[in-house]
Amino acid sequence: MTTVSSTASTSYSTAASTGATVLQSTDSGTGIDYSALVEAAVAKRLSPADRIDQTITANEAKIAAYTELQGLLQDMDDALGGLRNRTASTGSTTNLFDQRTAYLSSSTSSVSADDVLSVTAADGAEVGTHTIAVQQLATRHKIGGDTQTGNSTALGLSGSFTIGVEDGTSLSIDVDDSDSLTEIRDAINAQKSTSGVTASIVKVSDSSYQLILTANDTGKAITLADSSGSVLSGLGIIDGDGAVANELVAAQDAIVVVDGVTITRSGNSIDDAIDGLTLDLYAAQPGTTITAEISTDLSSIKDAITDFVDAYNSFRDFALAQQATSSDGTKSDDATLFADSLLRQTVKSVYQALNTKVATGDGSLSLADLGLSFDANNALDLDETTLNSMLVDNVDGVRQLLGLTMTSSSSDLQLLRYTGTQSRLSFTLDITVGDSGNLTSASVGGDGSLFTVSGSRIIGNKGTAYEGITLVYTGSASASVDVGFTQGIADRLFTTLDALAAADDGRIATLVSQMEATNTTLTTKSDDIKAQAEDYRTRLTAYYARLEAEAETANILLQRLQQEADSSDD
Repeated sequence: MTTVSSTASTSYSTAASTGATVLQSTDSGTGIDYSALVEAAVAKRLSPADRIDQTITANEAKIAAYTELQGLLQDMDDALGGLRNRTASTGSTTNLFDQRTAYLSSSTSSVSADDVLSVTAADGAEVGTHTIAVQQLATRHKIGGDTQTGNSTALGLSGSFTIGVEDGTSLSIDVDDSDSLTEIRDAINAQKSTSGVTASIVKVSDSSYQLILTANDTGKAITLADSSGSVLSGLGIIDGDGAVANELVAAQDAIVVVDGVTITRSGNSIDDAIDGLTLDLYAAQPGTTITAEISTDLSSIKDAITDFVDAYNSFRDFALAQQATSSDGTKSDDATLFADSLLRQTVKSVYQALNTKVATGDGSLSLADLGLSFDANNALDLDETTLNSMLVDNVDGVRQLLGLTMTSSSSDLQLLRYTGTQSRLSFTLDITVGDSGNLTSASVGGDGSLFTVSGSRIIGNKGTAYEGITLVYTGSASASVDVGFTQGIADRLFTTLDALAAADDGRIATLVSQMEATNTTLTTKSDDIKAQAEDYRTRLTAYYARLEAEAETANILLQRLQQEADSSDD
């Protein structure tokens, strides 16, 4: 009996340790496919996680589609930004209708206007034509010394001298008899930012070097004198009477005739002759007149309109792809946003905005007046000839059609800020100024509750038709001012698109953020289910392994008992 017990114990231990890997029917002593039982049981536990993962995958596809839609809408907004006719205070960094360009022409066929000068016009500069004739350029005073046989050998000059420019600060430079031409140059240049004079050395030949002094600014003469010793006279810069010995270039002012008026300036960049214009002079051409026509930068406006057409058509292609169906009438696999309410509302809002007519001073205008029309797929076609004609002939009409326009019967009332939602608004504003000259009230139709007065500002109150409007009144007397606002197509559409596609707080960004948060929660839930299923797999596998081991042990015992019974029969 003892021998039998020992054998049974050993066999059971072996089966228990290896049973976990011997669960398939081909290896199992019982013939039961425990592995299939485990996989079936675990799969049942994993099925909720599979459904969650499918939801996550669908959400990720929608997030990618919404992100693409957001980018397409932002591209449209970027193109529209400069067409809104807004200033920085009213919500835009660029106003293409305020940008100016200068078209130059020369009265002399042999002289190119661009070789004589350039004209830069600031935003908002007055449109008009100016004549400019460059009689003389401003030059830097330049003085040369006598040639020296070397630039690094001691010159034997000692003493001090003063150096500067007229109306500037003169400095004293000390020189020792061991100093070379290079050391004197370096001593001058160490103080050039204060003195206004820069020194250089020109190598005339292998044994000939010349010190050159140049004023840093045009139109200013260099002033210098030996204070002690004779350094400057020894260098041949001044003569025995203290006068400049070798003037290479005289200091002179620029002389320009602007609109028939002769002006002089110390430099060749002139920004105070005509308000908003900077003249950069390149060459003197007496007898040649340059005509500068200052006008709105029409090419930039055209480029922005063209960019918008391209951006809109890309959006339209995306929208059509989301409506695509397969041959059996069901949605295409790529139509991730098929029947999506947000996309449908976006398409509708964009289309309605683009089909709006805008009242202008000459009646009403629409995109058709810009040469824009819709094809069979509601994509935009651009007729450049019509657009060019409209820009040249009626750029103010283009401004009113596309941008925000404010009209005021008083130049003392100006727009500071506009975030209103009304596309068209007109009213008479009654402004009261007190005896002290301070603004005391502003009302419409006798109702003083519509605006709040703060200093010179008139602010539309929340909840009224004037909410989002801030005006500034600079007049010294009470007045009744007729005010009108018209929100053009580009401005209106920009506002609509920005509400949808703004990177931080637009509707799409909010929706994507919510879906990403949902996916994070679902991922955690799926991971928990999978972890629990794997734990269940481990426990179930161990359980079936024990059953298999026990069955193997019982089989061994049975075989042993059968052997002993057979032996007893013998």
